[in-house]
Amino acid sequence: MGQLGHCSLQSGDKELLPRRVVSLNGIIIKDIACGGVHTCAVTMQGALYAWGGSQAGQLGLGPQTGFFSCARNDSEMMLRNIPVLVIPTGVQLVACGHSHTLISTRDGRIHGWGYNSYGQAANEKSTYAWYPSPVDWCVEEVRKLAAGGGHSAVLTDACSLKELCEFRLADSVTPFNAYEIEDVASRTGADALARLCGRIREFLLDGSNHNFEDEELDHSKESRKC
Repeated sequence: MGQLGHCSLQSGDKELLPRRVVSLNGIIIKDIACGGVHTCAVTMQGALYAWGGSQAGQLGLGPQTGFFSCARNDSEMMLRNIPVLVIPTGVQLVACGHSHTLISTRDGRIHGWGYNSYGQAANEKSTYAWYPSPVDWCVEEVRKLAAGGGHSAVLTDACSLKELCEFRLADSVTPFNAYEIEDVASRTGADALARLCGRIREFLLDGSNHNFEDEELDHSKESRKC
């Protein structure tokens, strides 16, 4: 399907030994990703090149645009394929699923395109996203992208899994479950949450008017808002 980027192959439809993609000579590549039948590369300047099959729109160039051709010459199959510039600047990371593509840009946004039957490539409800489409749910700086057959994953700097658990637990603390949550918080190193639960238990014991919204809880809420 042209996903190797060569004008001809060494053996039928196979490339038996590593060989330079001559169409990218002189272009410095910093990131690369491979899908089922397509390949993408990001340059040091933030340009995105793509090549190979695009029956599901995974090149981001429109419906049924594969940018490869097959010409039979004396029983020898010749593949002619040129990496196509899809996005000229601003691309930071790229990930390829089996039939879809994800990128993150330097401004922190995520775009996807290709097969989208499960919503893995775009927000829009459609089987195919033929062109780069913004994904609006991502926040903070993107650290890593991953794409599978029917799903996508993004790792950001928003907060850690441990912090997310603390936020959810802090929202659910009551005088009736404070002891159990304090025990879990103490064993997992969630010190601020443990102190909050301790304050609630102290209130139950002495009946005094403690302020549950102490600085630890305020800090958690402010972090959550950010």
